Amino acid sequence: MNRIALPALMLLSACAGLQPRATATAPGQNSAATQASAPASLAPYLETLSRIAPGDTARQQAELAATLAAAQQTGRAGDKLRYALALGGAGHTSSNPVEAKRLIAELLASAHDLNPAELALANAFLREFDARVALYAELARQREEAEQQLKSLDATADRRADALAAENKSLKRALAEAERKLEAVAEMERSLLEQAAEQANENQP
Repeated sequence: MNRIALPALMLLSACAGLQPRATATAPGQNSAATQASAPASLAPYLETLSRIAPGDTARQQAELAATLAAAQQTGRAGDKLRYALALGGAGHTSSNPVEAKRLIAELLASAHDLNPAELALANAFLREFDARVALYAELARQREEAEQQLKSLDATADRRADALAAENKSLKRALAEAERKLEAVAEMERSLLEQAAEQANENQP
């Protein structure tokens, strides 16, 4: 049995204990045999969980569509529960534990004909879907925080890049000014040398 159906299987023995006991048993028949028949009502749900398990997308979508059609056509609590389990099952692209949780909560709050075993199953998956919804919310919060941190780092990097660009531009301006001054000094030195040479030539006999 796959992992998706495992939570339901773990409930089988507990659900059996919730079923009404027979008032009398035939000779040689023990109460365990009577209780063992109770989980048989969970067979359709286990079959749905098996078909919605990961591995075959076409099979998953077909089961989801079939359970939805049954729930819409019959309106029976059992069919609604099967659809909710299929919809909320993990491992398929249409999985929606938020809506599945809402459907089960709505079903349990209304008048229904679910037997104790089905009620136990519904409550177990209601808790599971609730936990998954909380987990997804936490993951979304962490993802948002990570994105905000990345944006902050990007903004900091951008500011640093802008500061470095401004500093580089300032250094280039300072270098150009220094080169201009050096050129002016060199020109002045050349002019002085030329004047000195002219005076030396004039002073010659």
